Amino acid sequence: MMALHMDYPEENSTATVSLLPNPKKATTLPCLEESIDNCTHLFTTFKLTLEKSGQAGVVAIHLDYGEFLPDTLMSAVSILLRILGKKLSGRVGGTFKSGMKDFFLLLIPSGVYDESLFRKDLALIQAELKRFNGHSHMNRQILPLGSDREVSIKVEGVYLTNRIGESSDNALFRAFQELFGAPVHPGSQRTAELSAIEEIINLGLITPVFQPVIDLQSGIVHGYEALSRVSQPSIIQNSEELFAKSGSYGLASSLELLCRKKALLKVRDLAVPGKIFLNVSPALFQSRDHERGITATLLEELKIERSRIVFELTERTVIEDYDLFLRGVAHYREQGYSIAIDDLGSGYAGLQTLSRLEPEYVKLSRFLIDSIDASSTKQALVESLVIFCNKIGALVIAEGIERPEEMEYLHSIGVHFGQGYLLGKPAETITT
Repeated sequence: MMALHMDYPEENSTATVSLLPNPKKATTLPCLEESIDNCTHLFTTFKLTLEKSGQAGVVAIHLDYGEFLPDTLMSAVSILLRILGKKLSGRVGGTFKSGMKDFFLLLIPSGVYDESLFRKDLALIQAELKRFNGHSHMNRQILPLGSDREVSIKVEGVYLTNRIGESSDNALFRAFQELFGAPVHPGSQRTAELSAIEEIINLGLITPVFQPVIDLQSGIVHGYEALSRVSQPSIIQNSEELFAKSGSYGLASSLELLCRKKALLKVRDLAVPGKIFLNVSPALFQSRDHERGITATLLEELKIERSRIVFELTERTVIEDYDLFLRGVAHYREQGYSIAIDDLGSGYAGLQTLSRLEPEYVKLSRFLIDSIDASSTKQALVESLVIFCNKIGALVIAEGIERPEEMEYLHSIGVHFGQGYLLGKPAETITT
């Protein structure tokens, strides 16, 4: 007798499914109700939990493989859901199978459990089932031999709280009405975007890449800028769009911190030489206590000297409080870090920021560098900025160099450093 068995993975690993002789292991979830039309036990359990804790999460998982689902597929999903229960913030208060194609998970508080934690749990469940689905298409032990049909897995979730004046029955009715085909509304795109961003942050789906900063006078690598790429397909794939949208959902700081940690770990692993340019938003310098010390602690653990780190100020948010901002900059300088202004010449990273900040580095935007060898206006602007930066002791980095003519002109007027596809593209590895 052959039974489906899923090896229980170690923490942070991905479950694998295989056919092994293991008749003692349970292969299905409790089938408490066979029809959604008569889910007395399921509804009663959800209702009692909501009345007791005041909050709960309901996750619905719908499997579609034609008229009937293979028992092996149902069993594999059942075991995967059990394993996932150990990784969630909420406690699984019940896992139920309804009909032939639907699972329900009841997530109840284990200590503090708010909607943000529920959304993280939902993102984890969605991501793991997505991985499992990709695996199941390759593993023909799970699906019938000779089948070319695709498995569809749909995951949705609703967070419930007791509202004043609302009964638990009505709250559950709202939840299941939303789970079962609520009409699409204008906010659905925002919900999809939020789920995608939360999935990227919660599962660490960021890959750092490094682009060299070259000394234009000597041709030697001065350092590398750490950039971030989304690790797997998502509805938000472009990095700039990801940061812009994360800010609108209040998740920019969490995303930025994730990118910084990933980049520094890779710097250690690859032994990246020279200065390390890390993109940060003005919010980091305007925070009073939040996140201060996190980078220093990580650098100490990784044995990376603070003097190698250059915080590159991006234009993702406006500087609202200059006094607070400058005090924050002074704090980081006292810790041994350097400061760079990114993309000077576009947006609101202008002369006010340059004159008040007096950074160690100034990065000129691609707008100023593009075809500068053929534009007398751009030449006058860049030459003036180079003279000014020399007077305040700031080193100039020209971004977006793509043509030899651009590099030759920048070299001739004494621009210190260059960056761009002509000098080196962003890559996951370092070549020296």
